[in-house]
Amino acid sequence: MVKHLKYITTALLLVISLSALSQKITPFHSWQTRDLAKANSARRMKDVSFQEKKVIFYINLARMNGGLFVETYLKDYREDVRIPKNKYYRSLVKTLREQKALPPLQPKEDLFKEAIKHAKEMGKTGKKGHRSANHKSFEERMKKFKKKYVKVKENNQYGFPDALSIVVDLLIDDDTESLRHRKTLLHKDLKYVGVGIRSHKKYQINTSLLFGGELIEEVN
Repeated sequence: MVKHLKYITTALLLVISLSALSQKITPFHSWQTRDLAKANSARRMKDVSFQEKKVIFYINLARMNGGLFVETYLKDYREDVRIPKNKYYRSLVKTLREQKALPPLQPKEDLFKEAIKHAKEMGKTGKKGHRSANHKSFEERMKKFKKKYVKVKENNQYGFPDALSIVVDLLIDDDTESLRHRKTLLHKDLKYVGVGIRSHKKYQINTSLLFGGELIEEVN
């Protein structure tokens, strides 16, 4: 029992400290007010948590001005958290500095519902990945969306409670040679997004991000 309580206390302290870190990192004066407003595209979404909105905010900043994101939010985060400057971090910096400006992702209610549903299911079962609790593959889960969106992608992240840590972890994509998470966040053909952050039986917390490309009706 003592060991169990000690584990819970440690986990809670980690959540509190990381949440405090996310609040500490504030907008920099080098960002234009209008760009910060554009990046905060989910601000009017109802029944969406502060951290879920902030996930979209930070992804959009990285998409809109990668070089400035490196010099502000990423640099500040690295100095506070002491993340290593390994090959994944260095390649991220290079990618962000060289990429052309991308439009901010816009929130979509149907993508939010599916992302929240998946995060809840993974949390309750204690599993990871894209397969649903009733063993549906990602392709099976996405059938309804492929009738609406030209392209559909999903990212999942485990263990971080605050938005900036979630986004930086996916962007660095440490130990993922394909860099599939980073590429999804910075994909030029993706336009819409939904985010779900929920508790997780094994990792304490997990985040599901679902992205949609152009609407099929926009193409036809």
